[in-house]
Amino acid sequence: MRLKVTHTSLYRYQPAVETAQHFLHLKPRLVPCQRLESHHLSISPEPTEIFESKDFYQNPTHYLALLNHHEQLSITSESVLSTWSFGEQQIPPTQMNFRFEQSSDFSAQPTQMQALWPSSLAGQALLGQQQAPHPLQLNAWTPPGGRAWSSSGPSMPVAGNTRAQLQSPSLIELWQEALAVKAREHFEYNAGKQFDEASDFLFDSPHIPRLEVFAQYAQRCLSAPTPLIQGLTELMNLIHDEFTYESKSTQVNTPLTDIFASRKGVCQDFAHIMVACCRSFGLAARYVSGYLLTMPPAGQARLIGSDASHAWASVYLPALNSSESDTGLWFDFDPTNNRCGIFSPGQDYITTAWGRDYSDVSPVRGVIQGGNDHLLDVAVTVQPLD
Repeated sequence: MRLKVTHTSLYRYQPAVETAQHFLHLKPRLVPCQRLESHHLSISPEPTEIFESKDFYQNPTHYLALLNHHEQLSITSESVLSTWSFGEQQIPPTQMNFRFEQSSDFSAQPTQMQALWPSSLAGQALLGQQQAPHPLQLNAWTPPGGRAWSSSGPSMPVAGNTRAQLQSPSLIELWQEALAVKAREHFEYNAGKQFDEASDFLFDSPHIPRLEVFAQYAQRCLSAPTPLIQGLTELMNLIHDEFTYESKSTQVNTPLTDIFASRKGVCQDFAHIMVACCRSFGLAARYVSGYLLTMPPAGQARLIGSDASHAWASVYLPALNSSESDTGLWFDFDPTNNRCGIFSPGQDYITTAWGRDYSDVSPVRGVIQGGNDHLLDVAVTVQPLD
């Protein structure tokens, strides 16, 4: 699937801003289930300084400084991507080499893409020559409630992987049969044990506290003898069923405990809730920011600017009983829409960035001098190009 995302943020200040510095998370990152074809960033007024880099979690970022008075600021990000479901294509990001040329209009355009495994089917699939082989076959199973789970079923699409070990039948069986409490033991300290980078996502973060109330909620689904993936799916189902989506019912700084008590919020809140439950139980979980292709009602045209940013949770599934600490999987769960899959809930999802919570990956944040009052208008459009 080819998708185009246009994200515009318009700030109006009163009085005018004298100087400003901003940090952007608007350029989609490289993940195994999507490829960024182009990205264009338009900013008015023109920044005095701008440069692209990566943050701690390797998300693409832009830093910009405006040293002139301005009463409004417009930032528009346009991205074109190819996305796919698991088995269609396979892009190991640790084996890719991209070279980018930064142009004056702040658009990073790939000038060369060299796959370091030119003879492999996966590399040929990346270059559009043929499809990669399906690297992982998961047997279908049905969680409580009668919802069928399958690697090829529409209810739970899954995306590609980055590890050759995924082709091992024993490892596949382990993920399907391992208990959640066993996964939690993976992060327990043992002298001489190799550090797992996923441990960064075990602890409290600015918007997500680890509390007993979240642990108890998670235990409803993750306590023995429930297999790990089944239990996480049930937790996603539980949040989806018990929480009500209500636009503008919360603010960025609304305490998560208040949202949990009211049982209502938006996608950001539901992602925070699931991450909090997993961390409080002892599992590593991260917050994912991105977009979702939505379909207009039958007979109606797609409304430009009517979409919005989206958010979901991703939970780390360690390779249990393995001496290597880097062979685990990140399994994404979207409690807002009750969808999940490896590395992405589906090919209609676009991943922009991930972090501990929203504060790590907010689309625009910064510091301004002046502009005591401001209004913000955001318009997002996600449209298919196929």
